[in-house]
Amino acid sequence: MAVAGVHVRTSINVVARANVYSANEIVRIFYEVVSDLGMNVTELAEIQPIIEKGLRAWLAMRKLKAAYLEVFDPVTHVVRCRTDLNIVYTSETNERYRTDIDRVKTETKSLGRYPGCKYRVVVSLADGAPDVEGWDTTTLGSVDHLTQRDVGDVIDTAAVQSRMFTWS
Repeated sequence: MAVAGVHVRTSINVVARANVYSANEIVRIFYEVVSDLGMNVTELAEIQPIIEKGLRAWLAMRKLKAAYLEVFDPVTHVVRCRTDLNIVYTSETNERYRTDIDRVKTETKSLGRYPGCKYRVVVSLADGAPDVEGWDTTTLGSVDHLTQRDVGDVIDTAAVQSRMFTWS
């Protein structure tokens, strides 16, 4: 019985660490995108604790489906570009923590520059996700006028993987 308990504890610790790592890496990727697009990262830094609190809660409950960084014109509110991080949950026990930040940087440098634009972080949640203080209900802006590009897998852990798409 004790051996099984050790195995269960180890699996829970791997999942917990993977969730925290993934939340941190989503924020890190969004910092890269904001910076590479020529926008001010200060606003993201100010709301980072709220973003992380939500991401960690929803990842732990397996309710986060995707995280988006939406860049829009502050006058017309037209979406200029968007970065999508789609989440896939796995049940592996091999501990690993990888982020392909070079792939992220290469892609975001090709998106252009958007000084003067604003951005926001939006998430898509599965049914039953709890409310998290600081987050409000909203809808994504239309990207019908933009072209989607599949960047590939950018976050890989034992419990969570994320594939990146960009719209520009």
